[in-house]
Amino acid sequence: MLWFSCLLVAYLFFLLFLLIGYRYGVAKRKKDRKKDISIELNDVTVVIPFRNEKENLNVLINQIKRLKIRPLQFLFVDDHSTDDGAALIEANMDNAVALLSMKEKTGKKEAVYKGVIKAKTSYILCWDADISFSIDYFKELRTKPKKDLVILPVHHMSLGIYDWFFEIDVILANYINHSSYGVNRPVICSGANLLFKKASYLEVIALESHKHIASGDDAFLLRNMQQANKSIELGALNHSAVTTPNPVNFIEFLSQRARWFGKTFLLKDKLLNAYGLIQLLFALSFFALLLFLFCTDPILLLKFWFVKSLIETVFLLPFFYALNKTKLLTILPLYGVIFPIYNIILLSSLFRKKKWKGRII
Repeated sequence: MLWFSCLLVAYLFFLLFLLIGYRYGVAKRKKDRKKDISIELNDVTVVIPFRNEKENLNVLINQIKRLKIRPLQFLFVDDHSTDDGAALIEANMDNAVALLSMKEKTGKKEAVYKGVIKAKTSYILCWDADISFSIDYFKELRTKPKKDLVILPVHHMSLGIYDWFFEIDVILANYINHSSYGVNRPVICSGANLLFKKASYLEVIALESHKHIASGDDAFLLRNMQQANKSIELGALNHSAVTTPNPVNFIEFLSQRARWFGKTFLLKDKLLNAYGLIQLLFALSFFALLLFLFCTDPILLLKFWFVKSLIETVFLLPFFYALNKTKLLTILPLYGVIFPIYNIILLSSLFRKKKWKGRII
């Protein structure tokens, strides 16, 4: 079957391209660090927008209290919470912890913007309220370069094999991001852990052009920084990383991915869309092939499934090993079958309204 062979060869070259890009990205980061000047923590404000996250805030505040090395300030911004989250912050306020409350405007973008405006430092570190971090986080942050934007790593917390399927999805997206950074530029970032220069943010944010879109504060910032030719670095995998929970169930997972999927088209990033289209075409092509082989030659199906899974594991192993997540590769064969199905569901979500933190977006 000629088309079968062509598909497999094309996929092999795509995996090879990603591996080379990832290797180049590692070398690129090491080369740049030799000439970069590191930031100082007394020139950093951590901005943390939140909405109805009292339990998460309690965990975060306790972690902050244990820190021996701190930035200048942790600035919490309350986006019209109806629980007692703001009261919890007020009870723990000191010189390093402050609280702002939104009055008329709403949404995470407006909350981040207000925090940035109020900050007195040259650099802003954006966190989500549901993250956790290591005791060495800020020690590692002191080694970060003075760039306009530094994309810092966000890991996901898996409590069991069920969560692995949620986590591997994000890891594979990050793999493409690190590969793209190596050969060109990063295409995604997470506002859960993002460091940027205040002046550059205010210069490019153009909030009026996209504030009607409730999510995507991070994605639009990255895109605007790129279009303004600002200096951007994709941080190393395990330095100044934060951990965030996985979705609690499959419905929440689909809702989260639908938000991410929907905003990518609004960014008008041809490179990002190209990666997404290539990934989707491969997934659907392999799924169609599996269905065809299932109906015509089940033995060949098993052989093909084994070979494809083995090739993917070999090429992905360096990245998963660097993350200390090699155990997730054991579900890769099954994930390869599920991935195209949930992508079809995501495509259908483009025509439905979505909710986020109790609001229609």
